[in-house]
Parts: sequence; C-alpha cells; structure tokens
Amino acid sequence: MLTLSLGKINVEVIQKDIKNVHLSVHPPNGKVTISAPKRMDIEAIRTYAVNKLSWIKKEQDKIAK
Repeated sequence: MLTLSLGKINVEVIQKDIKNVHLSVHPPNGKVTISAPKRMDIEAIRTYAVNKLSWIKKEQDKIAK
C-alpha cells in the first residue's frame, strides 16, 4: 500500500489484480482511496487522482456537512 499527497489531500493507493481504477471517498472523515490495477504505474495513478481532485473535494465537502 502506498500514500500519495496531493496538496492537503492524502490518497491511499491499493494495487490489486483488477481491470479498472476505482476512486472512493469514505465517510465519516472523507478518507480517499484508489484501487488500481497492478500493471498501472504510480505516475499514471497520480495523474488520474489529480484529474479527479475537484470531484474528491466536492465529495469531501458533502461528507463534512
């Protein structure tokens, strides 16, 4: 398991034997996880997370309210 820091947001990365990337924001504290295929390199995962930052922040705001 690996943790990426995207500014103030920490993203827990779990690489498993799957086909697609799954991004989740978990209640109650807005923890962010990405499940990614083993074949995907960490820079591709980081790029994916950066592209989803606005969605992640929106979901964390929903959870905080």
